[in-house]
Amino acid sequence: MKPILYGALAAYVVAAIHAILAFVTKRRSVERVAVLALGCGFIAHTGALVADWIEDGHYPLLHLHETISFLGWTLVIAYALSVYYYRAQQALGIFLLPLVAGLVFLSNLVRGNSDLLLSGRVTEGETAWLFPIHTTLLLFAYAAFFVAFAASVMYLLQERELKLKTFSPIFHRLPPLNTVDDIGSTAAGIGFTLLSLGIITGVIWSSSRNGRMWHNDPIEIFAVLTWVVYLALIHYRAQWRGRKAAWIGVLGFALVACTLVGALLMGGYHVFG
Repeated sequence: MKPILYGALAAYVVAAIHAILAFVTKRRSVERVAVLALGCGFIAHTGALVADWIEDGHYPLLHLHETISFLGWTLVIAYALSVYYYRAQQALGIFLLPLVAGLVFLSNLVRGNSDLLLSGRVTEGETAWLFPIHTTLLLFAYAAFFVAFAASVMYLLQERELKLKTFSPIFHRLPPLNTVDDIGSTAAGIGFTLLSLGIITGVIWSSSRNGRMWHNDPIEIFAVLTWVVYLALIHYRAQWRGRKAAWIGVLGFALVACTLVGALLMGGYHVFG
């Protein structure tokens, strides 16, 4: 791991710890430390990605460790945007910031044994420029789905306590149900749009490379299933607001998780080695 990435990881760990402490104590000073550490980590992380791009001579998404690291980077952006629009930094921070730190740490663990993401050369051909667009769109979509999942979990926790009329300290630290529902709805809509564009660019890119639009690949199958689930969630949003929408969000996230690990466990066209 490059020293700059060590710095990013250290800053993310500090941010995650202070995000949890801020959620528990509700102290603004602790929250400010989390924000400052996250900003420093993001700057260092961005520098590490750019350095890898320059050093390796390719977009930093061809290897497994690059993909994991880039996903953590997109999560920081998704978190920052959610905080900016909804002021839910404490609640979202306990879900997303430990995950960011974990992804950066995991990217280091697999770095030495990380083979190419795809067999064959992906930088050849007239539509080679579509590959970075395709992968970037998908990873930002997955980051949005992570936010939607966090919102779904928060909604289900609050809804359960309201139903039982037993209110734990956690209940009073979470955003109102309407806010949580809006976060989940917005994140799911953004994720669905990005996923749709990612699938379209992937189909065009794949077809131009080998004449095939579909490979019966686990990642492709789970990506399409995820697309269908979120399409249903968005289409029936008016009827499915609240608890039902939250459970659909959890289901969609489960499919996202299957998509992300599909190449590792099942092989196929999208292969990490």
